[in-house]
Amino acid sequence: MKRSFFFFIPLLLLSACSNEKTYIVGKDAFCTGLADADLETVYCVDAKDVPINGVIVEYYESGKVFRKMTIINGQENGIEKEYYENGNLRVETNVVDGYADGLSKLYNEDGKLYMEINWDKGNATQMKVYDESGKVVAFTEN
Repeated sequence: MKRSFFFFIPLLLLSACSNEKTYIVGKDAFCTGLADADLETVYCVDAKDVPINGVIVEYYESGKVFRKMTIINGQENGIEKEYYENGNLRVETNVVDGYADGLSKLYNEDGKLYMEINWDKGNATQMKVYDESGKVVAFTEN
């Protein structure tokens, strides 16, 4: 009996830790900064105006996932992923305290990597552009 008890406790702890709340933008999550291309950061609250902790999801009109991002205390933190309507990954970006920080990967609609951008707190520091064969055809560095 003791063995099974000690076996199930770690499983319960693991399942409790991975249980993130998921919010749907426009339904139970209300965010500013999602559509802006400038450096405005994303900030999200629930229907009671309380900052969100969890994952927010945006959908295309077709019902397919457009974007997923992790929000901590209302601000984006973690990996943000955007998808084409066909389901293929479009962009994958690491975000820290609301700003791109680290590596972003951009893919074409067929799923091939065509660009990588390195970020430092919202400022692009390096960019690589790839051709169809995966060869670097452009490189810039700040």
